[in-house]
Amino acid sequence: MWSNICCGLLLATVATIVVSIEEEPEKPTTFQGQKLSWKDEDGLEIKIIRPISEEKCKIKSQEGDTVEQYYKLTDEKGNEVGSNFGKKPYTFTLGKAQVIKGMDRAMTGMCIGEKRKVVIPGHLGFGDSGRERDNIQKDQTLYYTVQLVDLFRPVPGPKWVDEDGLSIEVTHKIDEDKCKKATPGDTIHQHYTLHLEDGTFVDSSFSRNAPFIFKLGAKQVIAGMDRAMTNMCEGEKRKVVIPAPLGYGPEGREPSIPGNATLYFEIELNKLIKKDEL
Repeated sequence: MWSNICCGLLLATVATIVVSIEEEPEKPTTFQGQKLSWKDEDGLEIKIIRPISEEKCKIKSQEGDTVEQYYKLTDEKGNEVGSNFGKKPYTFTLGKAQVIKGMDRAMTGMCIGEKRKVVIPGHLGFGDSGRERDNIQKDQTLYYTVQLVDLFRPVPGPKWVDEDGLSIEVTHKIDEDKCKKATPGDTIHQHYTLHLEDGTFVDSSFSRNAPFIFKLGAKQVIAGMDRAMTNMCEGEKRKVVIPAPLGYGPEGREPSIPGNATLYFEIELNKLIKKDEL
């Protein structure tokens, strides 16, 4: 009798477990019509872990936007490599090669507040060189959690070329009535990215997450940069093409800038301290 009762209880328990497993709801694969996870043909994997509703998502990130990002990077075992959650967000411009290719793509199409898990294969990360300071090996797969904290979308302005070849394009203008304008003697806090004519990346202040600081008109920078920053408004952004005579001339600047190189800058007047404010 006890044998029959025990067996009956056991069968009932097993049946309950089976029913519970069968009735467990599947995790959603979409949110308001948007896929929550996908894998591209080249191996980039993206999973949205905190979607934002259509009502709250007024703008999505796209190439040219300046984004503020929280990130956490781990290895394949989950060991943390680096993180800025709870600290100052990392700022960069999408689609301008200021970050690794996989990150540029992973942060595109995001809503403010959205959070994603991203798997970036080596060829879309730090490639053959790795990154020694973070102990990232050659072709290492990177595991990120990222969040879009905020974004800024520029308002284009005028473009002109001076007689000596200095080319300036205002990629984000500031209204005249709101313009705090840079003049010689002022202290400039500048963000920049520099490429050569063939697209070779040279340097960027964004990679250090800190602006370059100098006094305008004091010959602390190349002549073309002094002129390009003059009369800029605080918050303004420009694309600047500086011919060699206004840059590093026939000597260049070893090891990354050859002689007679034309310099392609993207610059931002991040902060301006007027000389009478010092």
